[in-house]
Amino acid sequence: MNQITSLRLYETDYYQWTIEQVQALKERNFDNLDWDNIIEEIEALGRSEYNAVVSLLMRQLEHRLKIDYVSLPECRNKWKAEVIAFKDGMLRKLAPSMKPKLEKEFERIYNVASRIVETEYEISLPKQCPYSLTELLKKG
Repeated sequence: MNQITSLRLYETDYYQWTIEQVQALKERNFDNLDWDNIIEEIEALGRSEYNAVVSLLMRQLEHRLKIDYVSLPECRNKWKAEVIAFKDGMLRKLAPSMKPKLEKEFERIYNVASRIVETEYEISLPKQCPYSLTELLKKG
């Protein structure tokens, strides 16, 4: 398959494109690989994994804030269960190389999570995150 055919297939039948790219890789047929789109897909995969970790971390923060700052005792057990689920999902996707970027973005992640909870429950939350990133990323 030539590059033009591969590019058209990528745009019209992504699933078939993946099958053919995998086959070319297995056969070590590097001339038939759609390198530009393979590179783009691998970059997108990395971004997607990182964004999933950020989303699960943010949800964990939201629910921890609810547990600690929202006076609805009847909801606490549900929120605790949600923290467990979000943390487990995050830890399954977390890669060691993500930690430096998470550290850089942690303040922004907390600010978004706290704004969500403040808006939902009309409360004021601490401007600084009361939890450390290390604690939130810790297993258990």
